[in-house]
This record gives sequence, structure tokens and C-alpha cells, in this order.
Amino acid sequence: MSGAALTPATSGGNDLTIHNDDNEVLMRIAIRGARGLPARIFIGFVLGIACGLLFADFSLAIKPLGDAFISGIKMLIVPIIFFSVAGGIANMGDVQQLKRVGGKTLVVYTVMTVVAGAIGLAVASLIQPGHGLELTASAPAGAAPAGLDIGQFLLKMIPSNPVEAMASGNVIQLIVFTILVGVAMVMLGERAARLRALFDEGAAVSFRILDMIMAVSPLGIFALMAYAVANYGIDIFGQIGKFVLADYASLLAVWVVASILLVLFTRISYARFVRKMVPIWLMTLSTTSSNATLPVTMKVTNQGLGVPQWLCSFMLPLGATINLMGAAAYLSVLVVFAAGFYDLPLSLSQMVNVIFIGTILSMAAPGIPGGGIVMGTLILQLMNLPFELVGVIAGIYRIVDMGHTTLNVSGDVIGALLVAKSERLLDTQLAASPVAAPHPADGAS
Repeated sequence: MSGAALTPATSGGNDLTIHNDDNEVLMRIAIRGARGLPARIFIGFVLGIACGLLFADFSLAIKPLGDAFISGIKMLIVPIIFFSVAGGIANMGDVQQLKRVGGKTLVVYTVMTVVAGAIGLAVASLIQPGHGLELTASAPAGAAPAGLDIGQFLLKMIPSNPVEAMASGNVIQLIVFTILVGVAMVMLGERAARLRALFDEGAAVSFRILDMIMAVSPLGIFALMAYAVANYGIDIFGQIGKFVLADYASLLAVWVVASILLVLFTRISYARFVRKMVPIWLMTLSTTSSNATLPVTMKVTNQGLGVPQWLCSFMLPLGATINLMGAAAYLSVLVVFAAGFYDLPLSLSQMVNVIFIGTILSMAAPGIPGGGIVMGTLILQLMNLPFELVGVIAGIYRIVDMGHTTLNVSGDVIGALLVAKSERLLDTQLAASPVAAPHPADGAS
């Protein structure tokens, strides 16, 4: 079965119609000025940094503008996951393909997370953050959550009330329920044809609303970056610069390994891949939220990188929940940092536990800003290390979390490309094109 294909729309303007061989028309997306949107977002990003440096009071005052933009994106997380995941699975149309693709997805995402944790541990062990630092801040009393109970964690993945899971924004429970709905539609075959069409239309409506929100994204990103710079300042790196260095060095090492694997396996142009990832990276740097970036990630991966829409709808929401490569690397660095600060050596068995526990916690971490602070406290407690340093990390967490979220989402995209290539579903012509799929109106204008 071939993947989604892009064909010219029949109406005027910058309309783009996505066709799927299992579905006559998956969705119609109208993006006004879409070609110039990444440039406008980048301008808003840069101007936000400048505004934060020059006009601190004004930058702090416009925070509600950025919060409104984030709320608009978050508003779409539940409908996009519900309609896209179930619709994506249903459009497979083949139970055997569902088993094969689902199995590959879990293997790829799990291996990527484990490798990221191991690389983070190795890089941090070389840099040795934590030695020689003199910090007195401590975590708030009662900040440490209860210990990890794997059985309870797995049990909590199953929603007792799907509606409550949607209302509370419990993404992992929502995904479990939605996967079951999608699998049921595949098993019912033609009996669920009308329901599949309903889910496809629901996804189309959700993406149309996303277009409306993205039209004002440069303004929202401007406000977010202005507030972040005004609130934290550029000299925040000086206090625990070695931790920040180790953290970003581990993220860079993970990215290099993932990039090499991507190029060797898919043979796509790395330079063009990076250019198409820029809109995603601008969103992750601004929002520090995998979930908030998800709608943009799905659109870029499908329209810019040639992964079929149904596969994007299945893999990317799942990846935003379980494939947190940046979080896994960060947790490893944090353990080494805390051990070095308190001059506590880590044995080989403890290092193995760091990777294992870090992988589980990364999969459990919420894809929201600041989720890593709670996970950081938890892993230090589980490793019997003092967790007071989390209070210090919390002060600069947004700065490092920009890198974590960027790698998390980038890993989701790379995983989708690897699985699509292994299933011979990757549109290599679209992936190799310098820009997203052209539209006749674009050339005529």
C-alpha cells in the first residue's frame, strides 16, 4: 500500500489537498501565506529575544499574550490525538500491517530512548558536572513524589473513564483508548467506513483550526521569548554552566548519532531535512512542549518529509508520549551532576539502573513545560541521591528544556522516517524536495 500523496487542489488560493489510497480525501488544509510563516516565526523569535534584553518590564507584561497562544495550541491536542490516531490506524486497513508497524514503532522508540540515556550518561561522565560548585539553594519541602511503582504506572495507562482522560488532558490514557478505537475500526472493516470518514473529517476540522492559530504564531512566540529572556536573563548560565554544558553536549551527541542513522538508512538529503525541521524547532524552543508542538510536527512530517498522513497520525502522538530522547539524556546528566556535587561515586550497576529508570521515567514524563523537574526529583530519589539540587535546576530549567524538547520532537520525526522507509512508504521525492509540495497557484502568483 502506498502512502498519502499530495495533488493539486481544485479551488483557488493556497489550498492543499492530501489524498490517501485508502481514503479518497483525508483532509483539506488551507494555509494562508504558509510559505512565509517560518520566516515570520523566526523574526518573532529573534525580536522576542531582543525585546527581552532591552525592555524587561514590557516583556514581563506581555506574558499573557504568549500564554494565550499556548492555550490555543493545547486546545487542539485532545481532538487532534483522538481523531488523527484512531483515523490513522483505521486507514491502515490491514490488521497484519497494523501489527507490523505498531511493533516497529515500539521497538524504534524504545531503542532510541535507551541509547539517548546511555549517551547522556557517557557524556556527563566525561565532563563531570557538579564538581567544584558551591550552591546553597534547595528544593521546596515535599517536592519529592512517591517512589516509582511500575505496576501502578502500567495500570494508570488504562483509562477507567475515557471522557475524564480527555477532560484532564491525560495524554497517555487518551492514546491507549484511541488506539483501541482505531484497532476496532480496522477489525470491523467496511462496517466502520462511515465512522472512519467521520474521524477523517474531525481531523480536517482540527487542522483547520490549527491554521487559524498558526496565523498569529509569530506574535505568540515573540511574547514567549521576550518573557523568557527578561525573566531569566542571559547570565543565568554562569551559576551552573558546567551542568548546562554537559546537558547540551549530551543532546548534541544524541542528535549526531540519530542523524547518522537517519541518513544511512533513508538516504535523504540531510541539509534539506534540517531546513524542513526549522518550523518545528522554532516551536519547541518557544513552547518547550512536545504536545503543544505536535500539530506542527505532524504537518511538517507529512507535507515536508513525505511520511504518509496515517503513519504520522499513529506514530507522532505516540512518540510525543513515549519517545523522549532529550528527557532520557537529561535524567542521566542530572544523576551524574548530583553524584558529582555530593562526591558520591556511581557503580556500574547504578549506571545501568540510571539508563533503565531514565527510560521508564522518560516514557512517563508529561509532554508539557517543566515536566522534567518532577521527573528529575523522582529519579534522584529512586537512585538514593539527594534531590535538593532540583530546586537549583528549576531556576534555569526552561533554558535546558528548550534543548530537551527539541531533541524529543526531532527523535519522533526521525523514528517516523525510519519506520516509513522500512515499510517502503516514504515519499522519497517529497522528502528530497527543497521545499514542501508545490501548488499550482504558488507558481502562478
